[in-house]
Amino acid sequence: MTLRALIAGSLMIAAAPAAIAQSSASQGWISHAEAGPTARPIVLHFRRTVSLPVKPRTYPVRVTADNRFILFVNGTRVAAGPSTGDIDHWREESIDLAPYLKAGANVVAATVWNGVQPPKLPANATAQQIFAAQGAALFTNTAPLFQQSVATGFRLIGEGGAAAISTDQPGWRVKRDQGRGFANGWAQVKRWYYVAGNPEKIDAAKADFDAAGPKEQGQGWQDAVPAPDAAKRTLVPDRLPQQLYVPVPFGKVVRTDLPAAKTFPARPVTIPANSKATLLLQRDAMLSAYPQLDVSGGKGATIKLLWTEALYDAQGHKGDRDLIEDRKPIGIWDSFIADGAKRSFAPLWWRTWRYAEITVETKDQPLVLEGLRAFETGYPFKQVGKFESDDPQLKQIFDVGWRTARIDAHETYMDTAYWEQLQYAGDTRLQMLISYAVSGDPRLAEQAIDAYAASNVDGGLIESAWPTRGNNVIAPFALLWVGMLDDWRMRQPDPAPIVRNIGRMRDILGWFETYRRPSGLLGKNPQWNFMDWVGQPATDRTIFPSYGKNDESCLMSVSWLGALQQGAAIETAFGDKSMAQRYAARAEEVKDALRKRCWVPARGLYADNPDGDRFSQHMNALAILYDVASRDEAGAIIGRITAPGKGIDAPEGLTSVSYYFAWYLVQAMVRAGKADQYLGLLQTWRNLLAMNYTTWPEERDDAGQGGKGQSTRSDSHAWSAHPTADLLGIVAGIGPDAPGYARVKVEPALGSLKSLSATAATPQGPVSVRYRLSGSTLNAEITRPANLPGDFVWKGKRYPLTRVTTKLKVPAR
Repeated sequence: MTLRALIAGSLMIAAAPAAIAQSSASQGWISHAEAGPTARPIVLHFRRTVSLPVKPRTYPVRVTADNRFILFVNGTRVAAGPSTGDIDHWREESIDLAPYLKAGANVVAATVWNGVQPPKLPANATAQQIFAAQGAALFTNTAPLFQQSVATGFRLIGEGGAAAISTDQPGWRVKRDQGRGFANGWAQVKRWYYVAGNPEKIDAAKADFDAAGPKEQGQGWQDAVPAPDAAKRTLVPDRLPQQLYVPVPFGKVVRTDLPAAKTFPARPVTIPANSKATLLLQRDAMLSAYPQLDVSGGKGATIKLLWTEALYDAQGHKGDRDLIEDRKPIGIWDSFIADGAKRSFAPLWWRTWRYAEITVETKDQPLVLEGLRAFETGYPFKQVGKFESDDPQLKQIFDVGWRTARIDAHETYMDTAYWEQLQYAGDTRLQMLISYAVSGDPRLAEQAIDAYAASNVDGGLIESAWPTRGNNVIAPFALLWVGMLDDWRMRQPDPAPIVRNIGRMRDILGWFETYRRPSGLLGKNPQWNFMDWVGQPATDRTIFPSYGKNDESCLMSVSWLGALQQGAAIETAFGDKSMAQRYAARAEEVKDALRKRCWVPARGLYADNPDGDRFSQHMNALAILYDVASRDEAGAIIGRITAPGKGIDAPEGLTSVSYYFAWYLVQAMVRAGKADQYLGLLQTWRNLLAMNYTTWPEERDDAGQGGKGQSTRSDSHAWSAHPTADLLGIVAGIGPDAPGYARVKVEPALGSLKSLSATAATPQGPVSVRYRLSGSTLNAEITRPANLPGDFVWKGKRYPLTRVTTKLKVPAR
């Protein structure tokens, strides 16, 4: 589907008589007679009764909606979806309703909503007009940016006996909820970029709280109508499991101007009539969850629930994440108006918070806050990996990283669960590696590989984040997608995701060929060539990476080099051997050009551009990682681009990597044979622990580390969580030794540690290790799956793992 068609949305759905049969054009899609694009945002309730002679053993259905649905059976929430996709890959959930059904009358119901508001465009809008409309919509739209849309609708198709309740059969009823709406999140937070789940507004006097109940309540119910416009998409089975929906503690009140509220939510609290009260609640750690506030009385009272990752001082700085004092929360908020009855206020979409503020303003009646609940959500990873050692802070770093990775993993990987909820390629590559090592579940990673391949812009590149309604091409992120394929090649036995996407890899590598200069280096291309946040403004397109006087970049070239090497390995294994030879040959030419034009002998470093006037950890790390530097040079370069005792900070005169790009610095350190120095880099994360982070941030938090006084926007950015994977892969030393993880290599880098116990996931099952230094001897115990051969490697010597559990005593030094 074209971008213009995506933005324009659907036509108005025409009303149809109740008895009219579904046309083939509708393909089972139904909607409300008034649910056209001008009616958005809109919330609809669908319901259907079905009488069963006995409780069925199975009752399989396939369900989807635009934008989203929550499915209920006999008043019980049973599923939500569809998993995020694009119009050409719209997910369809497979659900068995049998566990929730009973003999006799049953009610199957769904709440469906669509917040995407198509901008008003002329019939023949230009690309520039479309782009401008997209930008303006960020300040007004009422759906998260990741959400695409065709037309509001609901579709449920039953199999076998369940076919009787399919939406292509009569009997489905629908009602528009006049009491629910959405607000724009960016308009609320104002100062920071916000395009994630939208704030919600509920007016209890107008909302329907009983739509999934035994009988229709109130006015407005009517027969659903066919929705042929909603059918203009391609449905695909959803291979992901349902997201978590698990009750967890909400938090405790840490500040309030109402003394009686200090025991809430453990005990109800009454807000007197004609008064205002504020309650600030804190959790022990960050959470992504569906909140639910239970109230009674207080007709006309307004309730505001504000969600934030941290508290801010008067200058807008965060600082120690545990500090309360007079700090204030800043973030999006949901708003509710009570109607005097006992109600449960719950937004349709989940929220992310460590702090939540409830502000209540009553009118003539007191309002009782009866309770406050939270239902944790996210991808249902099962944790296999673990890490413990004689340095307890390393376990904290591991655990905080895993929490961050989980909070940012849902139906897609997300850069930040609070601020954007977008699946960016740079972030996702590192998130996938954490998933492989700690859980072993590759399904979310496979989703990501396929999602990026489905986006195709500028003749071969990918969107930097996908799915999305926006447009934000970051050319180097396409190269990182090639890296994702190569990571899969080494860590997963199923070649299918690579084989079906190898053509897209060729498109990407070929796209960069266009910008190769006679010198062998890459020249400037027209896209955003973002590499890392190094202090440049978000609007910058020239500072980093830097280009020389001839508009050539060493840093862009070495990035392309790495992808060419990965492409050659992929083609050799699964594709065209002649293409592999072409990529390998081109890689050698690029490598030769980098050595000739980017090496600065006086500094003993590779420069970011051929002018030799800018240097970074980034350029030199990639030069090591992709073998531009020799092994002897690599060790010396590591010494020049790191500063002992300063974590990932670079010595003066070099641009430092961010938390995110530090992963490439770490891999370069390992490549250079300096893995035992890795623990020193973690000083940066130890500093974050001292500030009481419970998830890792997006950028340097200088306000708390003696810097420029800036605080990071996001406190939950999984691109900073890679130490969780590397503690298992580098320190514990558990990793693949052959493509497809056909063999395991256990090569620990213990540094100053004296004891360690760890487990990592592999496709064949968990691998566990135990190490203990005793005098001049290292005692090692490795347990592996019987069908996973491998070796223990220590000080350059290999020891075959001859048993499922192998015990070794080797010289410590």
